[in-house]
Amino acid sequence: MKLSELRIFSRLSLPSAKKNRISDTQLDTIINVSANDVNIHLGLLPQDSKFNVKADQYKYDLGDSSETVERFTAIDNLGLYWNAGTAASPDWTRIETKTIKWLDNNFPQWRDAGSGDPQYYAKKGKYLYLYPTPDTALTDGLWLYFLEKAPTMSANDEYPFGNSVEIPEFSILSDVIIKRVEWWVAPMFTKGVSKVNILAEYFAMIEEKRKLLNKNLDVSSSKNAKMSLKKVC
Repeated sequence: MKLSELRIFSRLSLPSAKKNRISDTQLDTIINVSANDVNIHLGLLPQDSKFNVKADQYKYDLGDSSETVERFTAIDNLGLYWNAGTAASPDWTRIETKTIKWLDNNFPQWRDAGSGDPQYYAKKGKYLYLYPTPDTALTDGLWLYFLEKAPTMSANDEYPFGNSVEIPEFSILSDVIIKRVEWWVAPMFTKGVSKVNILAEYFAMIEEKRKLLNKNLDVSSSKNAKMSLKKVC
């Protein structure tokens, strides 16, 4: 669905959300936030990018595209890699993900410890932390796999995730976006509505869509063909 259609169907599913209560501009903001939430939970827009390492700097701002990457919204499951080699002859090593609490408990002096090849990273808020602190500056020394923020829809004919062009396999996600909008809006105008129940329905829909998106028909048909051959033989 386009933005204009998402707006219409959001209002149809929420009769109390009339224009005199919530404007199109306000509703569009919620629709965009909801679309990006679906993106994060389903990993729809995977991206990867390298960025520069600064000697003796352990803290990097993921919200600053001039320092790290553009349009960051979440770290993907492939995580972060460190170039233990050189720019001319890279040797990419995966850095193990931890929490700030884990670093504090296991390496209490990690913020002031000596530098070297990073072995662990932690993310808190918009910042990425490395331990040990890199001991050298290196162009494109870190390689991050992340989810790109869903593009903001502002025009009526723009689509979620693809803007001017609809991504065909994501066309099944309109009802999930609307359900997330319902979680935002319904309790504002309807008494007795449970956000907990709406959220449970939303996550159930997320898992249903995940199965559909992960279903690879050509692989399934190949397996079925092999099974049929075995039966024939």
